[in-house]
Order: sequence, then structure tokens, then C-alpha cells
Amino acid sequence: MPTTSATAEPDPGDGAIQQRYESMSEQERAEVGEPVGGEVVADEGLRWQEFTYARFYWTPDTGVTVVRGMIYQRFLDLGGHDELGVPITDELASSGGGRYSDFLSADGAVHSAIYFSTRTGAHLVVGPILEHFRALGEDAHFGYPATDTRLTPDAFGAYNHFVMPGSSRQDASIYWTQPTGANAVQGAIRAKWAESGWEAGPLGYPVTDELTAPDGVGRYNQFNGDGAFPAGIVWSPETGAHSLQGVIAQRYIELSGPGGVLGYPTTDELGTPDGRGQYNHFTGTGGASIYWTPQTGAHEVYGGIRVRWAQLGWERSYLGYPVSGEHDVERGRASDFEHGVIEWHRDTGEVVDRPTR
Repeated sequence: MPTTSATAEPDPGDGAIQQRYESMSEQERAEVGEPVGGEVVADEGLRWQEFTYARFYWTPDTGVTVVRGMIYQRFLDLGGHDELGVPITDELASSGGGRYSDFLSADGAVHSAIYFSTRTGAHLVVGPILEHFRALGEDAHFGYPATDTRLTPDAFGAYNHFVMPGSSRQDASIYWTQPTGANAVQGAIRAKWAESGWEAGPLGYPVTDELTAPDGVGRYNQFNGDGAFPAGIVWSPETGAHSLQGVIAQRYIELSGPGGVLGYPTTDELGTPDGRGQYNHFTGTGGASIYWTPQTGAHEVYGGIRVRWAQLGWERSYLGYPVSGEHDVERGRASDFEHGVIEWHRDTGEVVDRPTR
């Protein structure tokens, strides 16, 4: 019987790196430098070769990709392909004039990128934070990565800090947790959140990006607070950034936040002098407030009724704390207090207070 000899299948990666190098222009070759070692065949699915300023990779899925320059140095600092996986793009231009390369872990589970700018250097951005950064417009619109992706101190989340366009300091961040996803905090709102203790403080993690208030002027972020009640930071050019939390934040949201009758907060949440309650003041209706105690709950007071209550001495007056929001009565509007009521009379404009009988 005649015999046949099987011929080995050609290795698709054999010579691919050399071909890529030879196809480069003179300028590109100058940027990657000369080969400084032989080609390493890690396995049938991975080959790589070192050059003076770069490393060439080949896989069946990506073909030959090149990681170079400052991104290459950061890639090595972070553990190279053993930690980040292989580059799945060459170095590309980002939207704001920076440079980046994308990487994919060996198991295909983690997508990351190293971004470089002359302003901030080279930094790693990973997974959902990377996706959100790109959704926000990358460095042209959100900022330049100024840190690698890091775990938060409680190890519950991760974050990157950024330098916003036109800024010279870290003034933006993206934070991620599994329950909240990735959300951006920036500018004065971020500074207020940092002042409160970041995610370890009473406001917790952000659950929204910075949003525009209904008037198109102010800005706000919502946070997850203590898990039972929400929290927020609201900013306007006139009032600056102020925080709300707990039941007061919940009541503010119920009243439509900065688009409602209360307007913008003019204080953070503060304790009352008697130590019994908490409050925030607001801009709305000539002055507005929400006061809370464990016994009375959180209730809003505003306009002429609030002016009268203030004249009497606030919660230290004979009326005590509010136990209702402002509501309709036969002659106009009223707010109920622990020991009395204040009414505004529609026909005369008079504001009167009286004890509960």
C-alpha cells in the first residue's frame, strides 16, 4: 500500500512580528527602537518580542499589536501581560489629545486601558470605570486620568481621579461599586464630598453623575447615604455646594429638590442648639427650611410662616418644632407645630400664631 506523510499546519504567528516591524515607516521604527531580544513563544496563542522602546505582541485574535513609549513603561510597572493581559490595540489618540492602548486579560474578563498625557503621565483605567470615562467623552470632556484605578479603603468599590480640561489639579473622579455602578463627581460638589469624608462619610457613594437642576443653572449629585435614606450635594453659583442627608434629604426629594418650593440649600445639615434636631436652610419662597427630630419627623417651613416662627425664636419658641408641612386651611395656609400653629390669611396677608388649645 502506498504511504502518505502528514505535513504540519503552518503556525500563523510565525514571522508575524518581524513582518509588522519591516512594514513600519522609518519614523515608526525610530519610535519603537531596535529588537533587544529574540521572539518569545509563550504558547500557541501568544508571542512577543522586546524592542528598545516598545514590545510587540501577537495573538490569533488580535494579530500584531504594539505597546510603546510611556504607556509601555507603565504597562511594565503594572506587571505587563501577566497582570493586564495583552494589548488589543496599538497606541491610539484619545479625544483630548492624549494617547492610550487597550488591554484584555488572559481570561477575557477584564478590559482596561492605559492613558497618557503630558499633563498627568500614564495611568490605568479599568472595567466599568473605563466604560463610563469613555461614555463621558474621555479627556476632551471629562478630564485626564491622574491615578490608576484603585480600591477604596473599605474595598467595596474602586475609583480613578482625573484632572478636568482647563484645570491644573485633581478635581474630578469616577467611583464604582457593584450596586451603584460607575458615577462621576466633579468640581465644587466633589470638593464638598471630600470634605465630608468621601465614601466613608455620611453621604456614602455617588449613585448619579453630576446632573443639571431644572432651572438649567444649578448642579447636583445623589449619593446612597446610610443605605436607608438618600443623600445629596446641591450646587448653584449663588449658594455654593451644600449637602443633605437622611430624612431631610428624603423630604427635599419629595418636594422636587432644587426645582421645588424649597429651592437651593444654603447650609449643610446642622444640629439645632438644643441638640434635639437637625435642619437645612434653603433659598425658596423668601427663605425656607426643613427641620427634623426623631419625635416629629422632617417638615418644611417657608415664606411668611417661617418668618413669623423665626421672629418667635424658631424651635426654642413656645411653638417648638414643626409637625406638618405647610397646608391649606379655610382662610389660607398654615403649618402645625408641637404646641401651636401659624396661619397665613389670604384675605389680609396677616400671619398669626396661636397655641394649641
